[in-house]
Amino acid sequence: MRKIVLFSFALLWSVRAIAQIPYFAGTVGDGKLYGYTSLKVRPGINHQETYSTFQYGLGDHWATGVDLYTGPDCAYWGGLVRYGLNINKWINVGAEVTSSFDLNNSFKFSYLTSALYMNGAISQDGRLFWCSNTWWVVYDGSDNTFSNYDYLGYTIPLKNNRAITPMVGAIHSWKFDQDVDVAAGFYYTFKNWNLYLWGNDFLKSNPRFIAGIDFVF
Repeated sequence: MRKIVLFSFALLWSVRAIAQIPYFAGTVGDGKLYGYTSLKVRPGINHQETYSTFQYGLGDHWATGVDLYTGPDCAYWGGLVRYGLNINKWINVGAEVTSSFDLNNSFKFSYLTSALYMNGAISQDGRLFWCSNTWWVVYDGSDNTFSNYDYLGYTIPLKNNRAITPMVGAIHSWKFDQDVDVAAGFYYTFKNWNLYLWGNDFLKSNPRFIAGIDFVF
């Protein structure tokens, strides 16, 4: 069971803040390849988003990679570097920096995303856990943003070393100039894969729902 929890922590860590899912401190591992893709929709309006990334582990703590985000009338390519330190099962810390460029505007630099990831166990068996994501986004030509995502999760073991992990959390700006948003979902772990369904903006007229898949090899 502990291996399932640690595997889940090592995954789902790479995508940018707009995805609204929780990300964990651990990196993918030396010489391993991580891939992820997702589709985000808002039923009732024409507002589709996609996000994909591939990352490669450089040693036990470093990783580098590229990502691609598309939304209504926009597309951005990013290059990233990441560091993660698993201190113990109670507290782990990671950081990531991504530079993103506008594919619709001659590859012009658009924004720089910096992230601090922390997570750890709450219960002795590690099934109940917490994670916190802090995001600082510096935009070219517009106001910067500073936000935080805080989550609680619980891993439910299944047969054949599989597991399902529901999570719930709160998203807020550090300025507290907007309503606190609730995000919730779950991911299903099997072998080297995770499938997940997520959502946020539940109290708005067009909430966002996310379906995604990732892998490590």
